[in-house]
Amino acid sequence: MFDNISTYGLNSDGGVTNGFVIKKIEDIYDFLKGIDDKPHRHDYYTLILVSKGTGKHIIDFNEFDVKDKTVHFVYPGQVHQISTPERPQGWVMNFSREFLVQNAITDKLVNRVYLYNTTGYSPPLMLSDDEYVNLLGIVNQVMQYSSKDFLYKYEALGALLKLFFININSSCMVQHSHDMEQAIGRDRLFVSFKKMLDQKFQEYHKVTQYADDLAVSSDYLNKFVKTQSGKSAKEFIQDKLLVEAKRLLLFTSQTNKELASNIGFEEPSHFSNFFKKMTSQTPGQFRKENIVR
Repeated sequence: MFDNISTYGLNSDGGVTNGFVIKKIEDIYDFLKGIDDKPHRHDYYTLILVSKGTGKHIIDFNEFDVKDKTVHFVYPGQVHQISTPERPQGWVMNFSREFLVQNAITDKLVNRVYLYNTTGYSPPLMLSDDEYVNLLGIVNQVMQYSSKDFLYKYEALGALLKLFFININSSCMVQHSHDMEQAIGRDRLFVSFKKMLDQKFQEYHKVTQYADDLAVSSDYLNKFVKTQSGKSAKEFIQDKLLVEAKRLLLFTSQTNKELASNIGFEEPSHFSNFFKKMTSQTPGQFRKENIVR
């Protein structure tokens, strides 16, 4: 257990990235000398293409198998840890929100892939042989362009990242549930609400606060978000708070008072009541039953 969860930025290793970095998984494994990294967050997006490997990938409080020919997704702010008993093979692409904007990679395209990650559920994508070969070709080009310095280098990398997203989009929607298919960011208001929720969840706990900033009524926002996603704005807010609370309970040793303060509850008792209402457990019971050692 740790007092705080480390957050890594794209420049954490001192390099200049211009918002995009690609690394071989085996190089990361060698750098860590095969030792599992501690659970941590990123302030950027991550796509992991596993060519060969076994092990576990913990994302928040969900555990997924590391398998050959899979793509794993990590959303900014999620807590994750990869454990591989043997040296894996593959690639990790890290990129910032700004890089997506600069290269005209739309919210619609990104949200199809990362839709489920904001609520703490991030299943990897199993690739067919043809899908894997297509993505492998793109990644090899990314590696080639990444290793050189030339005019419009990052524009080329942005175009390849966009092509990667386009290739995995159809597969994601086939494999993942269609229950929230309308909530893919096709409407500006829904996308704006999701962005604001990511940024303000510690400060804003009420639908009215989001509605005021978005210049709509709270009733309209609740109904609109429900139409788009199957969940009301209130449910999104509650889910976001619950996910963050579970992260802190599992991956830090913060007290209830510290934890409550960190996610915006004025009193620890208010947080405890909220958590028990949502889970039928006290924070202490949840931590005891699910603690990550």
